[in-house]
Amino acid sequence: MNIKKISVVSVIFMLFCQFGFAQTNSSAEKVVDDLLESVKMSAIKTDFKLSTKDKSDIITQNVSGKFILKGNKFALEMNVLKAYFDGKTQWSYYIRNNEVTITEPTEKELSETNPLAILSAYRTKCKISFAKNPKSSQNHCVELVPKKSTTDITKIELQVNKITDNLVSIKLINKDGGFSNLTVSNYLKDQKVTDNTFVFSSSKYKGIVINDLR
Repeated sequence: MNIKKISVVSVIFMLFCQFGFAQTNSSAEKVVDDLLESVKMSAIKTDFKLSTKDKSDIITQNVSGKFILKGNKFALEMNVLKAYFDGKTQWSYYIRNNEVTITEPTEKELSETNPLAILSAYRTKCKISFAKNPKSSQNHCVELVPKKSTTDITKIELQVNKITDNLVSIKLINKDGGFSNLTVSNYLKDQKVTDNTFVFSSSKYKGIVINDLR
């Protein structure tokens, strides 16, 4: 009798745990999906701070500015640089030199400019769950871990405000131990912009130097 009772209790416990984890993962996926859907349907405008560190934890980039984002497209503006990405091509315009560099960036290169831009690409490549040790009680703290170890990124840490559903931060951890951390403020939803917002027009800049590296 004792063995049977233990067996029944064990089975119930296992089913409860499986159901609990399934619910947790499903809820975490919904946080990601709702964020991506809100950006897909209309653009957002926000201020940002982007910090990039190498594997030695040395800051290699620490910048701030403003950006407009819609889907996987973005336009950002800083004191020394303007960058545009239309989903395939990226233009990096260096204001002081009146010079633009045109590339088709890799996932790692793109993450160093705008980590959020590749979140949708990694949505189906990752196992998604809430962080076991959340860094904030006010935010949903979600972790995305790639199912395959062949990607440049080993983990994405996402924070979304529980009340407003606004993005708070996104951290991309690279295979080499370095990472990029994007934090945002003054988050404005439902902004109306055209696709031309994410394309650089060299005709507006007299005497511009063009470096096409595609």
